[in-house]
Amino acid sequence: MKRAFLLFVCVGLLLSSPVAYAAEAKIAYINIKRVFNESKRGQKEKEAFTAKVNAKKKEVDKKQEEFKVFNEGLEKKAPMLSEQARRDKEKEYQQKTKELEWLVKDSNEELRKLEQQMLDKLMKSLQKVVEKLGAQENYTLILEETASSILYAPKEMDITDQVIKAFDAAKE
Repeated sequence: MKRAFLLFVCVGLLLSSPVAYAAEAKIAYINIKRVFNESKRGQKEKEAFTAKVNAKKKEVDKKQEEFKVFNEGLEKKAPMLSEQARRDKEKEYQQKTKELEWLVKDSNEELRKLEQQMLDKLMKSLQKVVEKLGAQENYTLILEETASSILYAPKEMDITDQVIKAFDAAKE
């Protein structure tokens, strides 16, 4: 009987401990997309990235226009060209086609890398801000709001606005 009672007390203590801890837990969540889209720092980074995208687009557009002019000139002159000259122009056409394809591919790859670097930089900075805020406000857990991770949480647990303010106030 004593054994059963001791076992019951031990199990009770083990089970009550996490419950008591959970009652004291302070949990919140943030929407990272909103932080990046609505914060001044996120908007600044996005504007810088958009400027780079536009510069690359102008470069590609210029090459495409040069290619178009070359192609139109080739079509007009083709009937008047000798066989050798026509072959030379076709080789030049193929070379310009490859250069344009490479430019587009390289530009897309460069922009993808720049975007990833921007996001990594913002995430590292945001991580520091969230850690500091979590320590200051005594949060036990701060989650990221995504479609797959949080199915339901009261709006009171959303600290995104608070994080946006802290993110903008923090030094780079």
